Amino acid sequence: MGRKFRIGILINAIYSDYSASVIDGINKFCKENDCVQIVFSILRGNNSSRYDFQYDSITSLINPQNIDVLIIASAALSNMRAFDEFLADIKNLPPMIKVSLGLKVPGMPSITVDSSQAIEELLTHVIKEHKRDKFILMHADKRCEESLERENIFKTVLKSNGIKFSEKKSLDGNFVLEHAYDNLQRYLKKNKERDFNAIFCCNDEMALGCISCLEDNGIHVPEDVSVIGFDNVLFTTAYDFGISTVDPHVETQAYEAAKMAFDLFSKKENKKIEKVLKAVPVIRTSCGCSKKSRSRAKEDMVAEKEFLKHRIHHKSSVQIYMLHYFLLESQEPVSLEKLYNRLVYCFALFDISKAILVLYEKPMYFTRDSVFIIPEKASVKMVYSIKSGIVNPDICFNPAEAMLPEEYDNFFEDTEIIFPVYAENYQYGYFFMRIGQYEKIFYQTMFELISKEIVSSIKISQSENECEKLKNKNISLKEYSEKLHSLSRTDEMTQILNRRGFYEAAQCIIDRYVSIGKTGLVIYGDMDGLKSINDTFGHEVGDKAIKAEANILKSIFRTTDIIGRLGGDEFAIVAPEMTKKDFAVIKKRIADKCKEYNQKEEDTFVLSISVGFSQFDENENCLDKLLNIADEKLYVEKREKHLRMEKIQAEKKSGVR
Repeated sequence: MGRKFRIGILINAIYSDYSASVIDGINKFCKENDCVQIVFSILRGNNSSRYDFQYDSITSLINPQNIDVLIIASAALSNMRAFDEFLADIKNLPPMIKVSLGLKVPGMPSITVDSSQAIEELLTHVIKEHKRDKFILMHADKRCEESLERENIFKTVLKSNGIKFSEKKSLDGNFVLEHAYDNLQRYLKKNKERDFNAIFCCNDEMALGCISCLEDNGIHVPEDVSVIGFDNVLFTTAYDFGISTVDPHVETQAYEAAKMAFDLFSKKENKKIEKVLKAVPVIRTSCGCSKKSRSRAKEDMVAEKEFLKHRIHHKSSVQIYMLHYFLLESQEPVSLEKLYNRLVYCFALFDISKAILVLYEKPMYFTRDSVFIIPEKASVKMVYSIKSGIVNPDICFNPAEAMLPEEYDNFFEDTEIIFPVYAENYQYGYFFMRIGQYEKIFYQTMFELISKEIVSSIKISQSENECEKLKNKNISLKEYSEKLHSLSRTDEMTQILNRRGFYEAAQCIIDRYVSIGKTGLVIYGDMDGLKSINDTFGHEVGDKAIKAEANILKSIFRTTDIIGRLGGDEFAIVAPEMTKKDFAVIKKRIADKCKEYNQKEEDTFVLSISVGFSQFDENENCLDKLLNIADEKLYVEKREKHLRMEKIQAEKKSGVR
């Protein structure tokens, strides 16, 4: 079976509202047409860190072997530099079908938006309906084509309405909330008398910064000042006000770009194609429409503001908690092998369904001024999926020919984001991640933490190897201590967690999942007729049966599940995100595995396991109580099986089968 059609998207900073909308739009097309989206995210902007250039290296993986077509988010990528510099970078990309999203690029099919009419309608509405005639313009960098276009339309509309505009009221917010806030604050301090009653912002983020600044200075929106933006991002409908803005249909643009690229590849379209969408004005509260009364008590207004702040913080609390947990878990550096086992729980908690780690044979030195040359030797070191957990294939391949070996051609199914693994000027490889439900800035931050952990673990592994050579394979005191710690929590017979180890791990994982609003099952199981087996055949045979029971449970449950032996033939399992429906499947698999064992081994005993379950959630998360509930359900099943088991054991003992 051939791999799915792959649509690459080269974009700036996945966590921006614009980038998120682009990814969502392409993802919609991919779902409808059974395609895969590969996101190549580079970091460009005013808030770039010293080593953000490392993300540029992933563009070396853009070629016809890895993706079929490429969408270039030109509007976003060209914002922070001159357009000719952007064109020079684009020219260096390999020959393949490319579609420009947001801006016209010479010789390249494009999807653009005409916002002139929408801006004109919105500004005219503010001027005519709300009698505003003294404007501030909040724009971005003068090199930004999008900002210049919106600025020119703004000035044209004001001129056509007989309104003079002073350049001293032209402020640079650089498309960033904080910059817009700070520059407007400086303007207010410099001009003691307010000489404006409206602000036009070239994006919504700057509009929100302006609104925050005005309100903090006792200037009310829209009573005193009308504020309008551009983009129609999610927060424009925030509590207590809504930002009047222009909707350029970013998701629709992205969807159409994906469709155009797909059709060009299928030779359904002419390569010299351009599609222009029409932006529309969106009228909300911030311009002055349907304004709310400000006659309320000051205390009520402060309370509402605090409520908004609390709601925003509450929305992010789960993500912050999980990052906190990750930081706690990463306090102690570990080797790569141990890191993989640590990551499996993190992926499950962070709603990451798939991930692949590729490491180069040797770290590559890379600077801001150099061109990254992808090496010819690398290995797939770790592969994670929510179904299979983590595996370590250690498959060697040439990343210059393909970004993954043939064995993983069909691993991609949805939207995959690729990140570079780096530390300072050294690059170690790259990491594919299929992100989940949380904000994209959360995953960007989490990956940075993972990247640092991977690099740290590589260095630990190298150090351990050197230490091993120097110490002639002697066990260090730390390793010995860790071994003792592990033994104290491991059941000697079955090599799974003992009662102590299970209780510690199980309650911890239950608490973690409940804290993020997720549920799961606690399963209790024991063998049918162990006493009879011990009495009839001896304890050695009974121990063999217990080991067989443990092996069956280990083969059925996931690596993310916690399995422990509580004593004798009693076992318990904590299975996060497993449902009652899943339990019925598990129960049948256990029965089938027992039957398979009995047929294959032909022991003197008949292996049979009974199980019961309980569900943990926010209302019931005490492990002891959950085990008691599961135990009660187990014995309901045991009573039903008791007579049948006695008959089978008797027949086996007498040699009748």
